[in-house]
Amino acid sequence: MAILAERKKMKIKSVKAHLVRVPVTRIAAFAKRKMTHMFSTIVEVETDNGILGLGEARGDFCAKIINEKFSPLLKGQSVYDFHNLKDLCLAKSPFDYGYPEYPLELNAFAGLEIALWDIIGKETGQTLYNLLGGAARERALFGAYAYTVDPDEGLSNKKIAQTMAEIAATSIKETGAGLFEFKVGLHSTSCEIQIVKEIRNSLGPDIEIAVDANMGFSVDQARRFLEGTKDCNLCNIEEPVAGLGAIAKIREITGVPVSTHCIDLDALSSQPSIDSVVSDPSLLGGISNLNSFISSVNALKKRFWLRARWELGIGWAAMCHIGINRVEIDRPSQALINWVEDDLILGDTWFVRKGGVRPPDKPGLGVELDRKALEKYKLE
Repeated sequence: MAILAERKKMKIKSVKAHLVRVPVTRIAAFAKRKMTHMFSTIVEVETDNGILGLGEARGDFCAKIINEKFSPLLKGQSVYDFHNLKDLCLAKSPFDYGYPEYPLELNAFAGLEIALWDIIGKETGQTLYNLLGGAARERALFGAYAYTVDPDEGLSNKKIAQTMAEIAATSIKETGAGLFEFKVGLHSTSCEIQIVKEIRNSLGPDIEIAVDANMGFSVDQARRFLEGTKDCNLCNIEEPVAGLGAIAKIREITGVPVSTHCIDLDALSSQPSIDSVVSDPSLLGGISNLNSFISSVNALKKRFWLRARWELGIGWAAMCHIGINRVEIDRPSQALINWVEDDLILGDTWFVRKGGVRPPDKPGLGVELDRKALEKYKLE
């Protein structure tokens, strides 16, 4: 008890956040836009006894929030008092603000909280997944994930379908995953159907196929797409259309399982037809909130898996620890670590192999920041 009490005296000495811009390895085209690079925020929290914790927040706005608002509030605070730190940094609810900064600040706080978990792991000599309760499986489960072909390449529908089938086959071979998931909703409905059929022919009957539409279809387009791919046995379509009610309608019309990014539990409970929820620490404000949310989703009899949001090595490490810890995540989550030019950590990238990732038995997240890479990609 004396040791624990002493540890809880550990204080935050400094908080720094760095905005980085990292190119992607292939143009990432999907229903909303296309990407040639990604933005992320690397978070460093140092304690008064010299421990450095690493975190990562998604997006190009988090560094400013952390450096200008959170950092002055957190100096001298206990690392272990997550609840108090959250109250210091965030409003009690979105309604305390009345404008959209709350979700942005929640996202920024998630990166900070990951760094605090890293510190506690290093202080206690435990991996993050052990701090969370231990490993529920041998490795965190991840599928092979891909964006679609950029329409500006000017390829015919047949060539687009063949290209996506080649990407699928290569991805499954490299990752050993049992599921291939990719973006739809950007090309014509007939082209999207052709892509799915070509991928199914390439992968054979034993690999599961899922699609992510980013609400790129109308209800009629989604219906025609799913009817046209019925013989391909899609295991899930993520956010085929806009609106929870419309997503549920697609499920009822076609029988194909559907998933959403919605984190409103009341709204989710009102839509029993929606099978699954896909989310990540950034949307929920950190690992602690995410864990509570997963339990609540499970109580609603819905499945849950992790959403990839262009994490670099630090954020990706957190996902791997969560994935190996939570027994509820029994379906392969999304992975984009192979789509970024550099993960900004020292040593080998934690690529998906044999269908998943086993974090190393090192304290905390188990990663170390590559400072040369940080300087190369840092914007401020």
